[in-house]
Amino acid sequence: MQSSDFIQRLAAFSLVSAGALTLASCTSTTSNLTALSKQNVQAVAQIAEEQAATETLTVGAAPASPAATAAVGATTPGQAAPLSPVSSDQIVGLPASATPAPDPVAIPKPAPTAPPTTLASVPRTPVSNRPTNQIMMVRTTAYTHTESDHVQYGRKSAAGNTLQYGSKVRSAAADWSKYPLGTRFMIEGLPYEYVVDDYGSALVGTETIDIYKPEKGTMNHWGVRNVPIRVLEWGSFEESRKILDERKNVRHADHVREMLHEIEKKGRNGSISLSPTGTSA
Repeated sequence: MQSSDFIQRLAAFSLVSAGALTLASCTSTTSNLTALSKQNVQAVAQIAEEQAATETLTVGAAPASPAATAAVGATTPGQAAPLSPVSSDQIVGLPASATPAPDPVAIPKPAPTAPPTTLASVPRTPVSNRPTNQIMMVRTTAYTHTESDHVQYGRKSAAGNTLQYGSKVRSAAADWSKYPLGTRFMIEGLPYEYVVDDYGSALVGTETIDIYKPEKGTMNHWGVRNVPIRVLEWGSFEESRKILDERKNVRHADHVREMLHEIEKKGRNGSISLSPTGTSA
C-alpha cells in the first residue's frame, strides 16, 4: 500500500514538472518572438526612411534586381537592407560633365560652303566707262531725312519724289556727274534695287554713294562700307543737267554748280553726249 502511494505521488510530481517546463518553454518562446518582432519593426522603419531619402535623389528608380531582393532577405534583424546601386543618369543635379558626350559620328555635319569672296579680289572698273552688269568696288555711306542738313527738305529727294525705302526699291544719293539721276544698281548680296534720285554737297567730287535710311539707328548701323555694286542701268546726264541748271544761281549752291560744270565738261570732251535741245543721245 505504501509502495502504491509512492508510485502515484511520483507520477503526479512528474506531470507537474513537465507542465511547468512546458509553460516555461512557451513563456521563453513568446518572449523571444516579441523581441524579434520589435527588431523587425525597427528594421522595416529604418529601411522605409532610407528608401524615402533615396527617392528624393533619384528619377524613375528601376525595380530591384533578384540579387538585390535576395540580399534584402539575407539581412539579419536590426540591420537596414542594402540599397540597389543607382546609375549616374538617375541622379538629379549632377554637373554636365557627368553626362556622356554625344557621339560625334551621329551629329550631322553642315554641308561645305564656298569660300567667301574677298572684296579686294573683286575687279575694279572705272565709273567713267559706264559699264553695266559688271562689279565695281564703291565706298558707301548712309543718310536720313532727319539730319540737320536735310531736315528742311523732309522726305523729298533732289529729284522731287519721296525718298524710297521699300522691300524692292530704295533711294540713294550721289554726285550726278558720276552717277546721273535715274542710275539703277544693286549691292552684291542684298536683294534691293537702288535708284539715284538725290544728291548731297559732301558727295560732290567723290564716287561715294549715300544709301538712304529712314531713321538714324539704321543709318548709324550702316556706317561706312566698301561694297561691290553692279550697275543695272545708267541714268540720264541730260536730265541731271536740266535740274542742276535750274538751281545753279541759288546761294550756297556751290555743289550744284560744280556738278553742272563737270557734266558739261564731259559733254565737251565727248565722254558723254549732250544735245543742245536738252535731249540725251
